[in-house]
Parts: sequence; C-alpha cells; structure tokens
Amino acid sequence: MYDTGGSQSVCYAAPRDYNIAGRLSWLRGELARQEAPRKVPTVADERRALRAVALGGAQTTAEAYAWFGTILGLFPPFAIFARILWAAYDGRTPFTRDFLLWSLLFLSMNAVCCAVGRQMGRVVGRGVGDPRARSLPALLFVALVMAVAWGSVTGAAGGAVGFLVGAFFGVLCAVPVALAAFPVFALLHRALSRDGIIESRRLWPLAYGVPATAAAMILSPWIK
Repeated sequence: MYDTGGSQSVCYAAPRDYNIAGRLSWLRGELARQEAPRKVPTVADERRALRAVALGGAQTTAEAYAWFGTILGLFPPFAIFARILWAAYDGRTPFTRDFLLWSLLFLSMNAVCCAVGRQMGRVVGRGVGDPRARSLPALLFVALVMAVAWGSVTGAAGGAVGFLVGAFFGVLCAVPVALAAFPVFALLHRALSRDGIIESRRLWPLAYGVPATAAAMILSPWIK
C-alpha cells in the first residue's frame, strides 16, 4: 500500500498503521460529535435538579416518601377515628361516655401516626433511590414491602398510645391502608420523577391525593 496523498512520493510505502490511525481518529471524532449534544442537556438537567432541591422547588425520593408518609399517617387514621367518634356521638358504641377524653386520645394517636409515618416514609424512600432504575414488577414488589414495614411501625406506634394494647389493632388498620396506597404512589411517583427528583408542584397532588382518596373510601357510607 502506498501514500497517494500528494505529500510524499508514491514510491515510498506508507507506514503500517497509517490507515488504522486515520480510522481511529475518524471514530473518535464521530463519537465526540454524537455524544456532545447529549452531554450538555444532561449536565444542565442535573444542575437544574440540584438547584431546585436547594431552593425547595423539588424533592428527592426520600423526601417525597417522607411527605407521603406524613399525609398517609394523617388522613386515613383521622377518617377511622372520625367514624368511631361519629358512632359514639350517635350512641351506637361504648365510647359514648367520656366523649371528650376519647377525642383527645384519638387526636394524640393521630399525631403520633403522622410523626412516625413521616420518619418511616423517609426511611423506606431512601431504599427506592431512582424509581426508574427498577422495572415495574420490581418496583411494585418493593412498594408492597415498604407498605408492610411502614404500616407495621406506624400503626404500632400510633396504637400504642391507646394503652399499649392498641398497637395490635393499629397494625391491623394501618397495613391494609398502606398496601393499597403505596403501590399507587410508587407508580405515579415513578412516572413523574426524573433521576429520583420530582418537582414539588407534581409531588403535592400525589402526596395529598392518594391519602385523601383512601380517607374518603374509609368515610364512605358503603363501608360498614
């Protein structure tokens, strides 16, 4: 093979790695050209996400689940206690006497569920990381495990305020609610988040909407 570029005589053989070096140089140029448009938006998006978190405009997965756990520990237990107190007000339960005392006790239990639910939500949320890094079946399985863990700890803590024996009934009430709510929130959070970051304007409808729907179902007259 000979060099016909014009800079050397055709009588001189080209170096052995002449074509290899040229092809490698062309390949590097093509890779750089193709990757350049993708790198700039990716870096910009990451910086924008970090800036949004710093300014409070977005939430990490752990914080998103912390807020969800807070509201889930507030609305559904409140709905359960409201049904009990309403029945007591009508004189249909043993709680008719000392109505105010039971109301204060239920409010205390609700506050504990809210506080513990927030901490447990943050704990389980840290294990999720970027939800899009998991397949849908894997995310649903993780959501069910998180629901059992969250419901067991939150329900037991809130129920324990009721003379300790309420811890057992607290778990029985909290776990079914969590099993219904966590998979829904996990799927919606996965759809609306990016790289484990979700904008606050998208998070609040989820964090409030899913627990509010669960509370509405509990208060439904069709559920006895």
